[in-house]
Amino acid sequence: MTQTNIDYLPPIFYPSEKDIDGGLFQPVASVSTTLDCMVGYFTSGVLSELALALSSFLKIEDAEPMRFIISPNIESNDLAAIRQAYSEGTDFFGILFPELLISESALRTYTVSALAYLIVSKKIELKVALKRNGLFHTKAWLFKTPSGGVAIHGSSNATTGGMFKNFEQLVLSRSWMGWESNEVVKSLQKKFDTFWGGGTDDVEIIPMNDKTLETIARLSSKQTRVLENFSNSYYVSLEESGNNGLNNRVSKLSIPGYIDFRNGAFAHQGEAVDAWFENNQCGILSIATGGGKTITSMIAATKLMEREKSLLVVVAVPTKALMNQWERDISEFGVSAVNTNGMSVMKIQRACKSSARNLRLNLSSAEVIVVTHAALLNDIFDEKLLNSSHFKSMLIVDEVHNIGSQRSQEKFPRLFDFKIGLSATFERQFDEEGTRFLIEIFNKVVYEYGLDRAIGECLVNFQYYAHFIYLTAEEEFDFEELTAEIKKMSFAAASDAPLSAKERWQRLCLKRRALVESASNKIEALENLLPKSRYDIKKSLIFCTDKNPEQLDAVNEILVRRKVNFHQITAEETAQNKTLNSIIKSFSDDELQVLTSKRVLDEGFNVPQTETAYLLASNTVLRQWTQRLGRVLRSSPGTGKERATIHDFIVLPAVDGEADKDLKSLIESEYRRIQFFSGYSDNYTDKNGGYEACEKILQLLGAV
Repeated sequence: MTQTNIDYLPPIFYPSEKDIDGGLFQPVASVSTTLDCMVGYFTSGVLSELALALSSFLKIEDAEPMRFIISPNIESNDLAAIRQAYSEGTDFFGILFPELLISESALRTYTVSALAYLIVSKKIELKVALKRNGLFHTKAWLFKTPSGGVAIHGSSNATTGGMFKNFEQLVLSRSWMGWESNEVVKSLQKKFDTFWGGGTDDVEIIPMNDKTLETIARLSSKQTRVLENFSNSYYVSLEESGNNGLNNRVSKLSIPGYIDFRNGAFAHQGEAVDAWFENNQCGILSIATGGGKTITSMIAATKLMEREKSLLVVVAVPTKALMNQWERDISEFGVSAVNTNGMSVMKIQRACKSSARNLRLNLSSAEVIVVTHAALLNDIFDEKLLNSSHFKSMLIVDEVHNIGSQRSQEKFPRLFDFKIGLSATFERQFDEEGTRFLIEIFNKVVYEYGLDRAIGECLVNFQYYAHFIYLTAEEEFDFEELTAEIKKMSFAAASDAPLSAKERWQRLCLKRRALVESASNKIEALENLLPKSRYDIKKSLIFCTDKNPEQLDAVNEILVRRKVNFHQITAEETAQNKTLNSIIKSFSDDELQVLTSKRVLDEGFNVPQTETAYLLASNTVLRQWTQRLGRVLRSSPGTGKERATIHDFIVLPAVDGEADKDLKSLIESEYRRIQFFSGYSDNYTDKNGGYEACEKILQLLGAV
């Protein structure tokens, strides 16, 4: 799990109506380094009821021991007995938990051995709160996460009834979500620390004495199996007892009520799902960016789960940003996906085994694991995991065009029962062999929904403006020098040229292309295009070159000078989930007016509020153009978005005499890009529109 889970959880839960173990406690515990609890009416049964959350916490290597301050449901004469036992150094465990000592069979129950084991192994530190007058009746679970403190508090006691059967409420407070939440978390943590340190005048805190710890150790030794970890003991005990697993809390996929995939703007999603099922649940869905590929595949997964009853879904994506986005989208279907972002191969394997075990024990009908493309090719999804009579397996590969390299062909796991490949443009440009591999693996493209259909249906219309930029005198000089060098090396463009010559020629060509992408006059043109008032600059993306960091710095300097609220998205930001999610949320909430980026905005960012895009740099790959267009044209009913605007910056170098092969290719690529964007726009014949731009390029091509 990731910090993302916490940010998107609702602020209040009703335990009798929702799985609070998997839906509330586990997402928080899985990213925490401390867990403190102070509750009245504690019983050991709560350990099994919160097994997923507690086992997630216990797996964290740098987590501190859990600290519990409890006040069991005991009579007043028992309070005196505990005080006396503590002062005399005798055992008082039986007074605290009488239900554990009723019979010999109770000694073999999971909750006894688990509680005893956790105390003996110092995974839990336990202290008892005895209030001198009245009841110790607080209920608070406190966590420390990378974002700050978290408190889960409310009316629920730490008992099976309080946590699951009674009608209770629990409130989730996150310190980073406002002043009031921060004060709640700070106050509860301060109170806990005060009690833990020795109590107050009205509350006496008693630690476990030696005799009580001896009893606990004895109870722990009654367990015939060494409890190597808490979650294993939980699942093993369920399996041995034949328990089919907390049926009222089974996790399963369900299509959100607000999704209509049969009618309206997204009816193509239903068509795509039908086509996939008709092809034996295997195939590529080629759906335009912004057309809802993620939702379509999850609809298919839900329908498949309903048929198969038990389904393991593995989602493979190329970037961290996409992992987080998929996790959020999957949660809309009622399942908390396992986001393996940052996990080692060993930890991913353990997570997969845990998900398979949940399905085997009927603890869930659907388990979803999100991995990277690299992890997919790492021998994790083998016969031992996938060959099961208890569940079927489904693979969803997002941006499937990224799978097709030689290593992919060698390492791709082929044992999944069902497969979906997703891409706006599945064909691998300049790689016919890789494209053939995709068709072999996924059988065929079963459904296509291109931009020609999507624009006007699920994507908004747009206007496209091409702005021609010229090199400065200094840049022109460098351009001419590079061109002269490239012409001297023209023989190296031949297929039979020596490798050293070919590599030098390629380096010179790349250097010249970088010069064109980074043309300094683009910055001045951008500043002139931006609205004069900084308040009118909003909902904008600016794409910069990844070949020269100075361009992004120059763009950022303009925005700083104009006092525009912006943030850049580079590899540094995408490496930090918390930072990245915060940036995207701020842009979605209009706190940020502009996002600036190199290439990382091309995949995995869902910011439908975007109304204007400035393309300071683009490559020659059709896929990038398609992704950028779909990203900008996404509909946004919440903001009333009706159309979008794209500004493209095209450099026209001076051509003296016959152009070399690479220069001609560069100019032709600019022409194809203008044709691509303007062909879908609704201002083709306007000034600076597609027609005028194409004519200008054709004139240049005619000169060469």
